[in-house]
Amino acid sequence: MKLMTYNIRFDNPEDGGGKWRWAQRREHIIGNILRQAPDILAVQEVLAEPLLQLKQALSAYRFVGVAREDGIAAGEFNGLFYLPTKYALIAQGHQWIAETPDWPTKFPNAGSIRVFQWARLRDRATGKVFTAVATHLDEQSKAAREFGVMQILRYFGPQLDAGEPLVLAGDFNSEPDDGAYQLMTGTLKDAQLIAQNRVMPYTGTFQDNGAFYTHSDLLTSRIDYWFVTENVTVTDYEIDATATPDGSYASDHFPVIINATL
Repeated sequence: MKLMTYNIRFDNPEDGGGKWRWAQRREHIIGNILRQAPDILAVQEVLAEPLLQLKQALSAYRFVGVAREDGIAAGEFNGLFYLPTKYALIAQGHQWIAETPDWPTKFPNAGSIRVFQWARLRDRATGKVFTAVATHLDEQSKAAREFGVMQILRYFGPQLDAGEPLVLAGDFNSEPDDGAYQLMTGTLKDAQLIAQNRVMPYTGTFQDNGAFYTHSDLLTSRIDYWFVTENVTVTDYEIDATATPDGSYASDHFPVIINATL
């Protein structure tokens, strides 16, 4: 199966001096997704109107996910698109990354309210059952990121103990030397490190200088990931740095794609 994670960048009025907002970037974001044609797509920073437009453009997919501010429509959505022709949805759910996980609350000293979304799916061709998870960890608080990883691993402990395959993606706001990454890789495998083939035009997935265009001194940091259980084989890993015809990037994050087998 082909899996893709993509932080599409929220609609920021200041991007590109107001000339590179969602309205200008939308066709390129959608084009990147359709060109890759993933079976499952994890998305971050999706506001309500962009989500509606993504659903219209990705009509072959179904979406599960909630808005982080109220669980309905306020703030950024974090979720999963999947192909119902390939996968049957068994169950889905979410928790807020907080001490009160069933309510839209913020972890102490975190920059934002954060949430993780999951879908338990059955592969229609093979009958195999697995869980896909999407999240977006906090950018300000190391403690909130580490709490989020521990909460996710604890929540899926029964599936992990039972040997059920799990794939987990998102913007972790964590480089490999960060505690959250190290906690995650204590249980799950970093798909990049175990992939048989890698396509990496940049070592990182996030453009640190936020310029949205190709240039020789582009700085990147690696904060977007796919993590998998040991019973998932990763054949291919790709950081997709495709630019628009005029050399612009559709988001400040590059999509990360893997081909995997349960």
